[in-house]
Amino acid sequence: MRRLILTMCLAAAAQAGATTLDEAAKLFGARRWPEAAAAYESILATEPGSALARIRLARARAAEGNRDAALAALTAWFESGNGAYQVAMRLPEFEALRADPRFVALLERFKPCNTPEYRQFDFWVGDWNVESAAAPGSVSHNRITLINDGCTLREEYDTPQGYVGTSLNFYDGQRKVWHQTWIDNQGGGLVLEGGLQGIDMVLQSAGSDGQVQRITWTPLPDGRVRQHWQSTADGGKTWTTAFDGIYSRR
Repeated sequence: MRRLILTMCLAAAAQAGATTLDEAAKLFGARRWPEAAAAYESILATEPGSALARIRLARARAAEGNRDAALAALTAWFESGNGAYQVAMRLPEFEALRADPRFVALLERFKPCNTPEYRQFDFWVGDWNVESAAAPGSVSHNRITLINDGCTLREEYDTPQGYVGTSLNFYDGQRKVWHQTWIDNQGGGLVLEGGLQGIDMVLQSAGSDGQVQRITWTPLPDGRVRQHWQSTADGGKTWTTAFDGIYSRR
């Protein structure tokens, strides 16, 4: 009985002394960094899943100049699955850490779209003149840029005749496929999916009633790129060329 009473008293004392997120936030807002860090450590001792406590602990430790503790807390934040590369890169408390090789290596590990699959279509990135054998002398313009921190390729295409189109291209890491959504200034659209086949990026539509669109991009040895668009109306038994063009850097 006496042991039970003692256990209950200790639990009550621990509860009474527990720091709340509101209390920790006041210390953090007042820039009382050591006290704020201690408060968030107290919270994490009982709520290890608190993402807010974990990132604020890292920020407080960085702000007080304790790099080792800040990096340990930041690592735990990322490894919990709640970390965000863009957030860590922009928080002012980490400014002094940005030149630290440990910080650079940690952020590189958790940078989105950073595996080789996401870079498979980078050969298409550039500012290009586009000419096709079907229309010699007519030069179109296509500008392919990386956006969204390198996670998306944006295509901006225009022709001398006033035809304009844009596409967004990205690697779907969950489904392990490349995806393109195209829309032009005539209300036309195209949705393609696929992936790298050898050195070629091959994307095609899902198709209906045997109608399939397939586009192949091939990097050429001299730095140019060939784009070959084919279509079939019989489920792939026969193919016709809709466009066959060469990209040359402007």
